[in-house]
Amino acid sequence: MERLLSILILLVAVTGVYAQNIAFVDVQKVMNQSKKGQEYKKEIQDKVAYYQKKLDEIDKKIAELEKQLSSPVLSEEAKDKKRKELAEIKARGLEIQQEAEKELSQMKAKAERELIKEIRKVTEKYAKQHNIDLVFVGGAIGGVIYHDTAIDITDHILKMLDGETK
Repeated sequence: MERLLSILILLVAVTGVYAQNIAFVDVQKVMNQSKKGQEYKKEIQDKVAYYQKKLDEIDKKIAELEKQLSSPVLSEEAKDKKRKELAEIKARGLEIQQEAEKELSQMKAKAERELIKEIRKVTEKYAKQHNIDLVFVGGAIGGVIYHDTAIDITDHILKMLDGETK
């Protein structure tokens, strides 16, 4: 953390000599509030709901089998068969859960990569249009500890990304 702070201080000192206009973008805010970010979030939520439905069905089957296993009228052979079926269903549930975690992780990473790429492109365009020499990135992925709101161009980037301005 101290090293990061030292690098930031050095960077600010060096850029103060060369950069005339400095700005700041809260990438996390843009990702969360932009139309594209909302679309990605909805896709991920829909996929979560899909997997949750599958897991709920498996939980229902497990509860059913466990209830059947507690019945005193089942023969030992029938109970063994039910235990085997229960183990298979639990294993399938675990597979679905792992599949869901993997797919959701990949979806989130891809969405973030694509969105950051688009934010970078829009920010570059904005910076060139407004003669900005340097843009700091803030939010969850940034290294900015403090910024004056006067240099914050986040809302402008949001509007450009959503196609509201050019």
